[in-house]
This record gives sequence, structure tokens and C-alpha cells, in this order.
Amino acid sequence: MRRFFAAARVLMGLALVAAVAGRLQAYLRFWIDRGDRAIAVDVVNFFSYFTIQTSLFHAVVFGIGAWFLLARRGTDPGWLGALRAAATTYTVTTGIVYNALLRGLPQELGLEQPWANEVLHTIVPVCALLDWLLAPGRSRVRWRAVGGIVVYPVLWAGCTLARAPFVLDEGTGNPWWYPYPFLDPHESAGGYGSVAAWVAVLAVAITATAAVLVGISRRGPGSPDEDDDADGGERSR
Repeated sequence: MRRFFAAARVLMGLALVAAVAGRLQAYLRFWIDRGDRAIAVDVVNFFSYFTIQTSLFHAVVFGIGAWFLLARRGTDPGWLGALRAAATTYTVTTGIVYNALLRGLPQELGLEQPWANEVLHTIVPVCALLDWLLAPGRSRVRWRAVGGIVVYPVLWAGCTLARAPFVLDEGTGNPWWYPYPFLDPHESAGGYGSVAAWVAVLAVAITATAAVLVGISRRGPGSPDEDDDADGGERSR
């Protein structure tokens, strides 16, 4: 069983890397054909997508998780459980947001890559959730990890909103560039108010997803976390 899930994690990590590489190749070809002059800015924009960043992060976590399944027995160390909870939260949330809000949006001719979109937004999110639910070795994650998981998306949103007004979109000519329509105050009648509402909704969704995953880890068999150890020490006195 451990070998099966280790192999599955390696395959999922490779699939994420391949999908990101495929997307980047398609975008590079598109930018060059369009005649963009600031390719370096385009590349930075590409790696500014939440999906791209979290997919690469999860590919690394999949690799670490596969190694631990093969190299040792028992439950994962607490830090790996927290990393897996974070990666799974981001991947699952990305899949939900894409399929609920972004799937129907038209893409520029030349950027269509259905296989990469499905890997990043459907196949891996489903497999990642199954891996969290079924894979052996899952440790009990501390509740305080939920707060840590939410920090990165909040920082990402803040940095994105601070950077976007100063980036030229060579496709439209607008002196701003936002990775997602719901973050663009120019796309909504509510302006920054609508953006703030969406950020709040996504923060709640990520927090809820992280809480559910952490709760699942604590209901199943696994090694006690430090808080449980401390409680046990108090009771034994």
C-alpha cells in the first residue's frame, strides 16, 4: 500500500510539473507571436498565478511525501503533515474556484491546452484529496496549522493587488495586469469593494477547507501532536 501511494505521488508531482511546463511553453510561443517586448515581465506574470505557484509547491510536497512512504514506517513527522495539509488545501481550493468561476471564460487563440487545465484544476485536485483521505502514514495535524495555511494566500493576494496597477498588459494595452478577473477592480462595478469581498470569500473557503482537512487528520489513526503529548503529560502527574 505504501509503495502504491508513493508511486501515485510521484506521478501526480510529475503531472503537475509537466502541466506547468506545457502551459509556460504555450504562453511563451503566444507572447513571441504577439510581438511582446517585455517577455521577462510576461514570465513573472505567469509565475504570479496562484495555480502555478501552488502546483509547483505541491509537486515538491508530493516528492517529499513519496520518499517518506518508502524510506520509513509509521506516521509522517508533524511538519510533513502540515505541509501536506497546506498543499492539499491550496490544490483543492484551486480546483473548486476554477470549476466554479473560471472554467467558462474564453481563452486567447493559441493558449488552449485542455489537458494541462484538467491536470491542474480537476485531476490532481481529486487525486490529492483521495491521497489525503486514504494514504497511509498521515499524521495528526495541529489545529494551529490552519492559521499558517491561510497566511500564504493572504500574502499572495496582497502582493498581487499591490503589484498589478504597475504592470503593463501588452495584450490589451492597459497599464495594469491582474491574474484573475475577480481580482481586477476595473472588471466590476463594485471596484475594490467587490475585490475585497471576493478575497474575503476565498479566505473563508481556504480556512474552511484547511479546517476540514486538519479535522480529518485528527479523527484517523496517527501519531499524537505536541499538544496531545503535553495534555498526556499533565494527566500523568
